[in-house]
Amino acid sequence: MTSDATATEPYLAVAGLLRQVEMATGADKQSDRAIAMEFRRSTTNGEAPDYTASVDRCVDLIKEVMPGWSWHVGFGASGIFPYALVRDATRRFEAQALTVPLALLCALLKPKVASDSETGSEPR
Repeated sequence: MTSDATATEPYLAVAGLLRQVEMATGADKQSDRAIAMEFRRSTTNGEAPDYTASVDRCVDLIKEVMPGWSWHVGFGASGIFPYALVRDATRRFEAQALTVPLALLCALLKPKVASDSETGSEPR
């Protein structure tokens, strides 16, 4: 593997996780574990917090991994699907999904994808 390929691996991994969450239709233990691993959150006996099912777990994660960022949830223009927004003083990331937790997770992963694609590294 070349060094260029190695530099893009973190981006590809988090981008793949974002796609997985974007395509999810509800709670998913596999995605929960992948999110816990991506953000280096501990799991108990291989079980991760129920991020894909719980707004509270998502908000806890945002507060832990994105200190100083604000978040908002609502419904998109269609009025059917929820959307989420995370932002800091200069950047804003939005996502729409089938559930509020999934929208929050997608919004949480988008700045990570953007950062990883710019630097080729995995910021923590």
